[in-house]
Amino acid sequence: MIISCSATKRVPQGEYLLAKNTIIVDNKKIGNPDIASYLRQTPNTKILGIPISLHIYNFAKPNYEIKFQEWLDKNPNRERKLVNVFSKKQVKAMEKAYNGINTWFLKNGNAPVISDSTKIKKSVISLTKYYQSKGYFDAEVTFKQIKKDNKKITVDYLVTKNNPYFIDSFSTEISSPVLDSLYNLHKDNSFVVVGDQIDYTKFENEEERLINIFRNSGVYDFGKNNMEFWIDTLGLSPYKTHVLLEIKDRVVEKDSVYTEPFKIRKVSKVNVYTDFSFTDKNKPIKDSAYYNGYNFKSTNKLAYNPKYLANAIIIQKDSIYKESEQQLTRTYLRELQNFKPSLDIKYEENEDGSLTSNIYLSPQKKYSFGFDNEYITSNIKPFGILGKLSWSNRNVFRGAEVFELSFQGSFLNVARDIADSDRFFNAWEIGSSATLKFPRILFPINTRGIIPKRMAPKTNIELSIALQRNIGLDRQNITGGISYTWQSSNTTDHKFELLNMQYIKNLRTDKYFTIYKSEAYKLEDISEIIVPDSTYVDVNGGKLYDEDGELNSSNYLGYLLDPNQGFSASNPTEFEAAQDVAERRSILTEDVLVPVMSYTYNYTNREGFSDNTFSGFTARLVSSGNLTSLFVKNSSESNKKELFGLEIAQYLKTEFEYKKYWGINSKTSLVHRTFIGAAFPMGTSDAIPFSRSYRAGGSNDIRAWNTFKLGPGSEKNGLEFNVGSLKLTSNLEYRFQVVNNIYSAIFIDAGNIWDITKSTVNSSKGQFNGLSSLKDIAVGSGIGIRYDFSFLVLRLDAGFKTYEPYLDSPNKWFKNYNFGHAVYNIGINYPF
Repeated sequence: MIISCSATKRVPQGEYLLAKNTIIVDNKKIGNPDIASYLRQTPNTKILGIPISLHIYNFAKPNYEIKFQEWLDKNPNRERKLVNVFSKKQVKAMEKAYNGINTWFLKNGNAPVISDSTKIKKSVISLTKYYQSKGYFDAEVTFKQIKKDNKKITVDYLVTKNNPYFIDSFSTEISSPVLDSLYNLHKDNSFVVVGDQIDYTKFENEEERLINIFRNSGVYDFGKNNMEFWIDTLGLSPYKTHVLLEIKDRVVEKDSVYTEPFKIRKVSKVNVYTDFSFTDKNKPIKDSAYYNGYNFKSTNKLAYNPKYLANAIIIQKDSIYKESEQQLTRTYLRELQNFKPSLDIKYEENEDGSLTSNIYLSPQKKYSFGFDNEYITSNIKPFGILGKLSWSNRNVFRGAEVFELSFQGSFLNVARDIADSDRFFNAWEIGSSATLKFPRILFPINTRGIIPKRMAPKTNIELSIALQRNIGLDRQNITGGISYTWQSSNTTDHKFELLNMQYIKNLRTDKYFTIYKSEAYKLEDISEIIVPDSTYVDVNGGKLYDEDGELNSSNYLGYLLDPNQGFSASNPTEFEAAQDVAERRSILTEDVLVPVMSYTYNYTNREGFSDNTFSGFTARLVSSGNLTSLFVKNSSESNKKELFGLEIAQYLKTEFEYKKYWGINSKTSLVHRTFIGAAFPMGTSDAIPFSRSYRAGGSNDIRAWNTFKLGPGSEKNGLEFNVGSLKLTSNLEYRFQVVNNIYSAIFIDAGNIWDITKSTVNSSKGQFNGLSSLKDIAVGSGIGIRYDFSFLVLRLDAGFKTYEPYLDSPNKWFKNYNFGHAVYNIGINYPF
């Protein structure tokens, strides 16, 4: 229906819709979006060749309210009949409702782009200047319009570059000796090189480079206006130029205007106003303190300990001025979460030529409260209400610390077949968490030599407790620890967890076969071959049948594994299957203590929020229980390392993730991600805890499968929760704008999980056996729609199973590639 709509529906008579721009350079058509951006008029955006935004606009009716009234007036009885059926008020409401829909089409669509000769001529000038900036000083640009019978027009821009100009020689005229010395010290890194083709972008990069060098070497008042490049083509051989870099002295405006050489300036004084308010800026200072070169001033009683607040200020007294220190100080102070983002840093020039740095801080409220609530629904949680109450206390110990305390709870309606109650809200979860953040490293040993304050070091101490009466095994989860973060450069940050202790205890393990029904079904299948002995009673008095005559899965499993029954010899296949069920239950019901120590390295070369061409790399090393177990003896009963009555999880985990973003234009990008992670049991542990194992599928992973539903390997066991100890995933996603705030994406996800612990839980199909196992990588593809609210992105992705490794050949490809087997994922923000 959209395609059938006429694109020229709203094009006025005698005018033409701009259908296409073509740039032809030296008789060769080019599609470079950077060059196309110089055109002053572009056609309506198209997706797969269709101007969807234009068609959305064309659905609307301009002046709808007037036309609605005209529609009523055409037939005198029409309005009377409508009023009789509904009412006059309802007819008016109907008009407003339809007008609202009409307005939506107008706002979210784009009006037709009408070809404008003035903008075409400006585009010619713009293209000419672009090619001249690339060294083609003799470039010629013309245009040709091709009008169509259907009120459309295409414009061809014809570019003849001619010969480029090159830098034949280069010289400098730098008036200030200080700047001349700094330039010569760093000239080997210049972007302007003799022999290169003229390129104005390189001149701009050179200007930025020199500004950065000068302003971070003490030259406080140097700016872009103080230098200029001159390009001379006279008196040289054809297409050769001489380039002159001229840097003049500083212009001073006092009683008169004069020039003087630039100087390297020192910061002789640093003033910190800890409670600045623009409305009270003239209030007298009532309290002050001096510490390590910093003057702290306050119009009230000084609320911050100077020793600790000084740790967040990178600018130093008696050091040369550096713009980078000013930026680092501003960033670090904002990250303290104690001051408003409007904090300011200003410099004053003293009579002796030195500088005074004035830092103005406006504190946020000491206490703050917050309340959040949300509603959830899923196939096993039809309805749920979640609430969270949070409280924050800033500047707890007068060192800009932040203490956050929260309480969260939920009331859930879960599936009747796994609930214990007939009430609507038949499950609940409650929890509490506390976090204390310090803007410094808290460690017995002084770390300033390794992690100086310019790296913005922080210490986080966390504790959380969670209890549930839910669809699972009523897990008690207590987590606590201490971690350190710092940023060694603009591109690299680090995180070291000295300790992250997780205590996991399941209270309702007797409900295992109710929750994991696929395991109970396996035992029921076995019971048809090994018929339960109704007279059997285990050592604990357990019978094979409940009072209502239903098979007791737990007791029947014990019956199958009872060595006195001899099923390992008489029914080896069924006995092995029962062993698998028993081991799965052991893993999923395990009570475990996970004391983790980890280090995370993160690199990204993204330059600002608008940069959409960048890459990132993250590496993480995790060690659990390997240090703690050195101080704990083996349990006499289990021969395992235990603490607080729970087994200590011992494992080593390594993870690597690489991301690459290619920005095609400001609204379109191609994104790639690859992740690989592996976990190895250590010491007395035979497996990885379920909560720390890898899973595949879900809205941020391989979207054609639900979470836990893929793998391991080519195994298809029907287990509700499939996990592994090795994971490999790779994603490729093409993101583009549909219209205004509506975006879309086409994606391909590939990956799987495997077991590398040689656990008997998984068959050989779930084990990783070298490169041959890569044939078990599952592939999903799909399309997504996103709405950008500016503060978050709401995402809906549809994933289709493209390659299913667990199917029999030759039906692995596109067997279930249809909407009936698609998986729909709702997510917040982009998946990676």
